[in-house]
Amino acid sequence: MQGVGSAPQVHIEEPEEDGVCVICMVSGCFPKPQVQWRDLSGEKFLAFSEAHAQDADGLFHVEASLVVRDSSVGNVTCSILNPILGQEKTKAIFIPEAFFPQASLWTPAFAVSLTILVLLILGTGFFLKNELSAKVQAQQEQELLRLHKEEDRLKPREALKARDKLQTELDWRKKVYQAAWRKAQLYAVASYA
Repeated sequence: MQGVGSAPQVHIEEPEEDGVCVICMVSGCFPKPQVQWRDLSGEKFLAFSEAHAQDADGLFHVEASLVVRDSSVGNVTCSILNPILGQEKTKAIFIPEAFFPQASLWTPAFAVSLTILVLLILGTGFFLKNELSAKVQAQQEQELLRLHKEEDRLKPREALKARDKLQTELDWRKKVYQAAWRKAQLYAVASYA
């Protein structure tokens, strides 16, 4: 039992995200036919999906789908080949460029804007970090300078206190020395007498 099958039916599905989906269907074939897709110059498309089913009479129904991504392809041809009989049936379809998803102008503009925004945020963060760091460093330097000034201001007081303490000790030693001298003189006068 051999079935030549119906003529292929080719139609365009809704546009895909990255191209146009074209479907080729054939029914009533036996054995399972071979499906090929070609472009206008006869080059084969190798990447397509194929589904087949066999009815109660053993005849095959085949559906092959191809996603065309290049809008300049123009025509695509679906070929159905009966491998035993060597018969081939073809059907071509023209895919207008308008069917292909148009690149949105907003997508690159959004990407550029987002990149600029991220760079501005990073630049602002870097600038603010440097400003804060410089401010903290300036505050630390001011605090260090204030401490040095305070030390310098206290040094004369401490020097005066030390001088006064030494002077008090000197005065005390002088008194002790004079008192000891007087005793020595009195002792000396008393021993000659």
